[in-house]
Amino acid sequence: MMSTLQGPEAFFAPFGLGGRELVSLVGGGGKTTLLRTLGQVLARRGTVLLTTTTKMAAGDGPLLLTGEEPAAEGVERIRRALRSQSPLTTAQRHVRDGNREKLEGLLPGAVDRLWEAGAADFVVCEADGARHKPLKAWADWEPPIPGRTTVLCAVLGADRLDEPLTEAHVHRMDRMTEDFGFRPGDPLTPERLAALLESPRGYLKNAPPTPNARRFLLMNRSDLLPAPRAEALARDFLPRLTRALRSWDLLILGSLHALRHDAVLRPERTR
Repeated sequence: MMSTLQGPEAFFAPFGLGGRELVSLVGGGGKTTLLRTLGQVLARRGTVLLTTTTKMAAGDGPLLLTGEEPAAEGVERIRRALRSQSPLTTAQRHVRDGNREKLEGLLPGAVDRLWEAGAADFVVCEADGARHKPLKAWADWEPPIPGRTTVLCAVLGADRLDEPLTEAHVHRMDRMTEDFGFRPGDPLTPERLAALLESPRGYLKNAPPTPNARRFLLMNRSDLLPAPRAEALARDFLPRLTRALRSWDLLILGSLHALRHDAVLRPERTR
């Protein structure tokens, strides 16, 4: 059932985030928006460090550049900065990415060490890139997910559910064909999406090995869909998808932009 919520706190309530979390974001279709919105929500509960293991736009908030490896002195600099400005973004340096300036992220191990050192109560890490496309397949080296991640949140564009897979909407369509046999024009059915979500070459690629790390899926941008279409996905597509999953704790169909849930489901995860 479609529901417009009262603010970001309500949107993230189903996540059930604890007092300390290392949240890693993968996929495409709203990761940077998710990172910044979640950072603002968590900042009401503790100190929040935003970072990336790839490249991302700097944004307008406070920024602290640490270089390649934040040593003990760098950790203390982050702690001091967070006392007066949270959320705080940290990265190595500014770099050029085509005609845009971005932040070059930290290595996954460096993010783990920041987490282990208690640099912040919450660390939210953009651990993937999708060239602004709502779906993707992964190169051999990606996604660079920190190993101490406590919540893995995959994002994809809800507007592509049950729609044809195309070069325009899939980052590395050729890799999706190579790894999964899905060809341009094939619809993204519940069964095909479940194959992507359950595969160690898909959304579970480089997922943290700890059995305690929760796995959430946000099917974002449902505000781009007509209401009957969103309702049909919630009624038909999502139950079929949920029945096919064994490795995920939470599915949300909704819109970060509109702060809306169309459906919230909790698959029975086999640990």
